[in-house]
Amino acid sequence: MKTLLAAFILFFSMSLQGHAESILTPQDKAIAKDAERIKLLSSDWIMPVNKHAQYGKEEAKIVFDDFKKHRDKTLPQPEKKKPGGRVLIFASTSLGESSLEDLFSMASEYLEAVVVFRGVVDEKRFAKSIMAIQKFAARQSPVTNTALDPTLFIKYNITLVPTIVYLDEYQETEVARVAGLSNPKWLLDRVNQGEKGDMGTRGPVEEIAERDLIEVMKEKMATIDWSDKKEKAINNFWKKQEFINLPRTRVANTRHVDPTILITADINDADGNAIILQGTKINPLEMKPFTQAVVVLDPLDKIQVELIDKHISNLNKAHSTVTIIVTQFDKDKGWDSYKAITEHFDKPVFKLTSDIVSRFELNSLPVIITADNNNKVFIIKELAQAAGINQ
Repeated sequence: MKTLLAAFILFFSMSLQGHAESILTPQDKAIAKDAERIKLLSSDWIMPVNKHAQYGKEEAKIVFDDFKKHRDKTLPQPEKKKPGGRVLIFASTSLGESSLEDLFSMASEYLEAVVVFRGVVDEKRFAKSIMAIQKFAARQSPVTNTALDPTLFIKYNITLVPTIVYLDEYQETEVARVAGLSNPKWLLDRVNQGEKGDMGTRGPVEEIAERDLIEVMKEKMATIDWSDKKEKAINNFWKKQEFINLPRTRVANTRHVDPTILITADINDADGNAIILQGTKINPLEMKPFTQAVVVLDPLDKIQVELIDKHISNLNKAHSTVTIIVTQFDKDKGWDSYKAITEHFDKPVFKLTSDIVSRFELNSLPVIITADNNNKVFIIKELAQAAGINQ
């Protein structure tokens, strides 16, 4: 049996997603788009990507699909010996504890029956209200199927409880209903006899005490200062960022890095057959040429920026791709800092990771990384501002 709390989470997520979409401004969407760009290249050479910089993903459709699947699982298929279809028993705490106890007890005798509530009475203590309802279900043997689904109240126009609605085998079309009864047996017997439609009110009914849960959630969200929430989310994003700081290069230098790796143990396929033997040496540059240029610098260091500016034009002419990787952004300025750096270089910039530092043996900055594909080595050009040094 699916719990009421799980159903609530699905409802809340669906409602929240729809509301958030309606309040997004063009500026919000631009920020979300920018956030997606703050990640490392997904090329074979520069990896892994910046995993935590993907924002602005819209999941409303996924949430809604999950909700429908959840609802279908909550309402179980009928036993073969009983009439095909589903029995929805609409209830409310307005019936009183004794009547609810009887209702849950009778519903538990039918695997195809589900007791449905529209919401909770105590909206401020939601979890406690949910537990109170779950206790009724848990006391039965077998446990009564229970759902918190205000959409079913709307779909079948339920205004008084108890009301029992019997659906066809596809669980969509109403076959018969009766109000004022808690035991499905009376309605199922008449359906077996060929009767259909609204069979009226056969006992005492009550108003529904609980408000529509979706409407309650909408009201609560309407009171939220979404602009403040957005601002806090953006600020927290930058506060949580961790950067790798390397010192500025003091003496210009050019060195080579051999990317050859030694296989220290056999690499086997799914069947256990060795596809790469221990002791094999692999140089990635023999498998794929490295044709781009990679620039790594601290963008908050004016000297490093000036050094790169002297080379960037030639790099753009000589290489089809020039990738800018930076050690940090100004946390206090946040997105303004990111925007200023991207506008300066007129291209997206990416955050330095420990993998890049290790792969290219970086010790100081700024550097320009290219490759000598003939000799199968990377060329690491370390730039420095010093008189008399040819950079």
